[in-house]
Amino acid sequence: MREEKTYFEYYDNIPYRDKLIRYFWFIIYIFLYRPFTMPIFNFWRITLLKIFGAEIGAGSIVHASAYIPAPWNLVLGSVSCIGPQVKLHFGKTVIGSKVTISQRVYLCSASHEISSLNTPFISGIITIEDYVWVAAEAFIMMNVLIGEGAVVGARSAVFKNVEPWTVVGGNPAKFLKHRSINE
Repeated sequence: MREEKTYFEYYDNIPYRDKLIRYFWFIIYIFLYRPFTMPIFNFWRITLLKIFGAEIGAGSIVHASAYIPAPWNLVLGSVSCIGPQVKLHFGKTVIGSKVTISQRVYLCSASHEISSLNTPFISGIITIEDYVWVAAEAFIMMNVLIGEGAVVGARSAVFKNVEPWTVVGGNPAKFLKHRSINE
């Protein structure tokens, strides 16, 4: 008779040290990050993220309600904004300068490998280049590159790379038009 493995024997492939760091960050996030919602506390929130390994450029804003479970996987350029209720996943997220990530965007930089019955946890990278706007409630999957100057429309689901200076929208996101800047 075959011995059945428990859930943790199949799915628990996260090192103990990583679990401790995540747990410690979660406590800090709940008590010292999230309650400080006013804009004057942006410096405080940025400082906490940097202490936990985030790389954040000057003039950037990260809202208190943004869920960042692994700040050590966040790179944020200068004068960029991560809006209210944005959710980042555990994988690497690289955001350029002068980028706006609007409210309730989900940046899914990790998932599960479906070619195995164990469905192990895998992580990737999301790269968002300079001058991008990701509109409200968009979903961006791991291993996607959003090119410079692109616009991702509200409630879009992006599973493939987005060309620079284009506008995409829909589910799945499709090319809508080229973006031109009037100065």
